[in-house]
Amino acid sequence: MRAQTSAKATFEDLQHRAEAALDSRPEEAARLYKQALTIRPEWAEGWLYMGGALYQTGRYAEATDALRKGIELAPGIGTGWALLGLSESQLEDQDQALADIRKGENLGLGANTRFEAAVRVRAAQLLIRSSSFDQALAQLQPLSRYPDNPPPVEEAMGLCVLAIPDDMAQLSPQKRAVVGLAGKAAWAFSSQHPDRAAAGYRQLLEQYPNEPGVHYAYGLYLMETDLTAALAEFQKEVQNNPKHWPALLAIASLQIRQGTPDQAIESLHAALKIVPAKYHWLCHTDLGRAYLDANNLDAAIGELENAVRQMPSSANVHFFLAQAYRQAGRKADADKEQTEFEKMKARQDPLGVPALHSFGYAGKN
Repeated sequence: MRAQTSAKATFEDLQHRAEAALDSRPEEAARLYKQALTIRPEWAEGWLYMGGALYQTGRYAEATDALRKGIELAPGIGTGWALLGLSESQLEDQDQALADIRKGENLGLGANTRFEAAVRVRAAQLLIRSSSFDQALAQLQPLSRYPDNPPPVEEAMGLCVLAIPDDMAQLSPQKRAVVGLAGKAAWAFSSQHPDRAAAGYRQLLEQYPNEPGVHYAYGLYLMETDLTAALAEFQKEVQNNPKHWPALLAIASLQIRQGTPDQAIESLHAALKIVPAKYHWLCHTDLGRAYLDANNLDAAIGELENAVRQMPSSANVHFFLAQAYRQAGRKADADKEQTEFEKMKARQDPLGVPALHSFGYAGKN
C-alpha cells in the first residue's frame, strides 16, 4: 500500500513538473513525461504531450513515435492526429501527414487558434508543393475567422492565388515581394476587408503587370463580382504564360458557366497537354460537364467515367456522372452514383470531438 502511494505521488509530481515546463522548457518536459510514462504507460495524454514537447525541440522521429502511441490509446483526440501530421510532415511523409491532419480537422482542432493556424498553414504548404492550390486555399479560409494572422498565412495565400508550387525560400527577392503583395490582397478579401483587398489588387497589377500568376490572381478575385472581367484576366494570363494551366482550367470552367460548351471543350483539350497527369481527372470532369451541355451524352459519360476511375474519392465527379446517367435513361447507374455522392458528402461533416488543452488538448489526468 505504501509503495502504491509513493508511486502515485511520484507520478503526480512528475506530471505537474512536466506541465509547468511544457511551454518554456520542452526538452525538460519531454524528459519528465518520459519518466511519468514509465510509471503509467497507459496514460494517453502523456504520450501526446511528450510528443508535442519532442516536436518543439525538433526531434520529429521520436515525436512521431510518441504521438502514435498516444493516438493508439486515445484515437478520438483530433489535436493528437493533427500534431502527428505536423511531425510526419517534417519527415517528408507528406501523404500520410495530410491524411492525419485531415483526420484531426474532422475530429476537431480545439480552441487554440495558434495551433489551428500552424496546422492549416502546414497543410496548405504541403498542398501547394503538389500544385493542389484550391485545396490549399480551402485549408486557409477558416483562419479568416480570427482577427490576427501570422505572416505565413498571407505567404501561403499568395502562393495559392498565384499558383506557385514552391516554398518561399526558393523564390527570388522580387518573386517573394509579388507573393507577399498578392497574399495580403487575397487575405484582405478572405477576411472581409473589401476596400483593403481592392487596393491591394490594384497595387499588384500596377507594380507587377507582367509577372506570371498576377492576372490569374486578379481573375480569382473578380470571380465573385464580374465573371466577364474574370474571364478576360484568365485569358491575359494564358496569353502571357501559355503553360499556366490553372488559368486555362479557370477559363474552361467559366466558359461552361457562360453557356459556351464548345469553347470549353477546346480549352480543356488544350489543358490536357499541360496539366500535370495527376490532375487530368479535373479536365475529364469538366469535359464531361461541357459535353453534357452540348447534348453529347455518350462523350459526357465517357469523360466522367474516366474521371471517376482516376479520382474515385471526388464527390462532385459522382454527382455529375449521376446526372449524365439520368439523362441517358440509365436509372440504376444514376442511383448508384447518387448514393456514392451522398456518402462522400456525409463523410465531410466534422465530428466535433472535444480536444486537449496546450496544443489544443483538454484535461490532462
